[in-house]
Amino acid sequence: MEFDPYLYVAFLIGLLAGRVLRPHSPWVGRATLVTIGVLVGLLGASLAAVPVDRLLLTIPLSLAFAALILVLTIGAYALLIRWSPGAETTATGPRPRTNERVPLSLLLLAALLGGYALGRVIVLPTAAAIPWALYAMLALVAFDLKLRTAALRRLWVPLTAAVAGAIAAAAVFVLLTSTSATVALATTFAFGWYTLAGPLVGARAGAVLGLLAFSTNFLREDLTMLLSPVFGRRLRGEGLVAMGGATSMDTTLYFVTRYGDADAGSLALASGLVLTVVASLVLPALLALA
Repeated sequence: MEFDPYLYVAFLIGLLAGRVLRPHSPWVGRATLVTIGVLVGLLGASLAAVPVDRLLLTIPLSLAFAALILVLTIGAYALLIRWSPGAETTATGPRPRTNERVPLSLLLLAALLGGYALGRVIVLPTAAAIPWALYAMLALVAFDLKLRTAALRRLWVPLTAAVAGAIAAAAVFVLLTSTSATVALATTFAFGWYTLAGPLVGARAGAVLGLLAFSTNFLREDLTMLLSPVFGRRLRGEGLVAMGGATSMDTTLYFVTRYGDADAGSLALASGLVLTVVASLVLPALLALA
C-alpha cells in the first residue's frame, strides 16, 4: 500500500461510472478478481529482488510478527464489540454471498508464490506495474461499491482496534525478541503501509530492521487478503477493516465489501485514510527517537 493521489482519481472514475452504467453485469466481479490476482502476483515478484538468505532469515519472523498484529487486533475488536453498547448494530449491511468453487485464499496464495517464482526467472517491471494494477482494481471495486455514510458513526471501532492491536503487538514483540521499542512501534504503526515502513526504519535503524518492517507490513496485507474469506462471516465489515489497517482504503477494500459487509465501503475508506495520515505523522516522530 502506498499513498498516491491517483488512487483517488481511479476510485472516483470507477464510482462515477458505476452510478451511470447500471445495472451491472457479472464481468465486473470477474475482472476485479483477475486484477487482484495480477496485483498479488506482482507483489510476490517484487520480493524476488531480495537476497534469498535475507528472506529465509527475515520472513519467518516477519510472518510471526504480522500474525501477532492481526491476532491482537482481532482480540481488541472482539473486546470492543463485547463492551460496546451498540454491539448488536455492528453489522453494516447484508452479508455478501461467497459461493466459490475454489477458495480465493488458495488462489491468492498461488498468485503470490507464482509471482515470486516468475520474478526469480525474469525481471518484471513491478515498480511501474503495481500502481496501474492497483488503479484498475480500485476503479472496479468502486464501480460496484455501495456507500453508506451512516456506517461512519462506528468509525471509532476499527480505528481503536487497529491502534490497540498495534500497541499490544509491539509490546509483545519487544518482550519476546528484545527489539527496540521504537522500531517495533514504527513497524506496527505503519498499519500495512510497507513502502513507508521499510525505507524509514531502514534509514534510521539499518537494512535488517528495515526489511523486517517492510516484510511484516507486506505480510499483514497478504494475510488480511488470505484470511478474509475465512473470518469475514464472524468479523463482518468492521473487523476486516481493522485487520486491513491503512490498506482498507485500497488493496483490501474489495475483501471488506466481499467477505465482510457489502455496505462497509464508506467505513473502510474512512478508516484507511485516517490510519494513513496517522502512519505518515507518527512513524517519523517515533524513529527520531531511535
